[in-house]
Amino acid sequence: MKKQKRTMDIILIFIAVFLLAFIVIILVLYYITGAIPDTLCTCVFTVCGGECGIMGWIKTTKERQRERQCELEDRKYQEDMEKQNDNSFEKKHVRIGGSCGFFH
Repeated sequence: MKKQKRTMDIILIFIAVFLLAFIVIILVLYYITGAIPDTLCTCVFTVCGGECGIMGWIKTTKERQRERQCELEDRKYQEDMEKQNDNSFEKKHVRIGGSCGFFH
């Protein structure tokens, strides 16, 4: 079975390749001129870091929502099971009591 690539995975791969290429180009530029554009480097790493931070926040939020949904489903299932057990317990007592003549 093939694993489906998600948008965030593609974006992270793109950012990694971009930063690697950027670093190589900046190193070549430094070798040729003896200086690098500091503002450009700061901005590029700030934007890429911000994008990765936002994607992390989105993923964390999605996981929390999924966890909360599972928790609510588990709680509802547990309540349904308790109601079902209570009903079957009451039916057994009514049947037993009714057969002994306690309930008319």
